[in-house]
Amino acid sequence: MQWEELKNKSKKELEELLSENRNELRSLLFQAHGRQLKQVHKVGMVKKTIARISLALKELSRKDK
Repeated sequence: MQWEELKNKSKKELEELLSENRNELRSLLFQAHGRQLKQVHKVGMVKKTIARISLALKELSRKDK
């Protein structure tokens, strides 16, 4: 998910996305450790998405203050 898409979302939507992405990352890591995951690059992509969502949440909290 790109930064432009995240900037326009509400805090609740961002929190839901963060939760979904963390669950996906957990699943991907289990698959990677079990050698079931063929596309290991997805782990890095999900980590970057989580970082973007976290940054968007921090930006929202700064605006609220």
